[in-house]
Amino acid sequence: MFSARVHRLNISNILKRFLPWLVTILILVYLGTTTDLPEAWVTLKSANFAHFIPIVIVVVLGVFLIDSACLTLLFRRFNAPLQFREMLPLKGASYVLNVVNYNAAAAGIALYFKNEKGVPFLHALGSMLWLNFIDIVALTTLVLGGMAVSGIVLEPGMQDILTWMAVGIFCVLVGSCIYWNAGFDYFILGRFREWAIFSAFKKATLMDYATFIPLRIAFVCTYVVSQWAVMADFGLDASFQELILYVPVLTFVGTIPLTTVAGLGTVQVLMREFFIEFAPNGTAQIDAYSTTTILAFVFCRIAIGLFYFGRVSHDFSPTQAEDHSEASAIATDK
Repeated sequence: MFSARVHRLNISNILKRFLPWLVTILILVYLGTTTDLPEAWVTLKSANFAHFIPIVIVVVLGVFLIDSACLTLLFRRFNAPLQFREMLPLKGASYVLNVVNYNAAAAGIALYFKNEKGVPFLHALGSMLWLNFIDIVALTTLVLGGMAVSGIVLEPGMQDILTWMAVGIFCVLVGSCIYWNAGFDYFILGRFREWAIFSAFKKATLMDYATFIPLRIAFVCTYVVSQWAVMADFGLDASFQELILYVPVLTFVGTIPLTTVAGLGTVQVLMREFFIEFAPNGTAQIDAYSTTTILAFVFCRIAIGLFYFGRVSHDFSPTQAEDHSEASAIATDK
């Protein structure tokens, strides 16, 4: 039975590794065959790279520092004493692992805490799971805020999807607090309290939610600011209020693990839909902007990752991280 479970998980892990690449490649082929390539080239030639490149560098460094600070607070609260300077190389190195596999990046950080701090692997991984949940709540809050202040009239179908998605996520948030903080087991779910992967949910207080949700809202706002700051470099004209709605949705889609690699593909299709009103030269202008921006952010993050990777590579590697990611899947497959 155990070997059958391992075999099933091996197949699942192979799909998880290659499906995002396959989906991304297919979508990029679609984008390449449906865009006006000469118009995209015109957009690139006329882009203001003298303004664009410094902004991207500043934003990537800012996001890196802010995210590292949030992770320092997270692990200090739930797992072990941690200094900001310890988190910097760890977060930086995770950018390299993120290119391989998002789960490998998370597993790499958890493996570091196991090796250096004596924190059980699943407990450290559980802290990041809790933060991912907080990020979803933060993104949802910004989407609702954007719907309220942007002045954008969405198509009825999209309006309904976003509204019901927000209602569902906030219901999950309330239900989670009732389960973990008020102790209500929903009759049959009490056994989840003992699962190590949910250790952060078990420890989190209402004050933790009140602290981390605003922090992550502020963190996501850096993406809104970055888009607003560089869109004009490619001739796109969007207001900050409009981007408060669109960017959180794009960010949310970009975090879905099986649909995109580094934000390419799925996110770009949505950009076509969302940004068409800002692009006087049509979708080719949007495609030139989205591809250049996404790749610029990826290359800057890889540069940070390579700078730091040597400092923590003895604690985790892509192979070790993926092995532990698979092991955690077996451990939690109940």
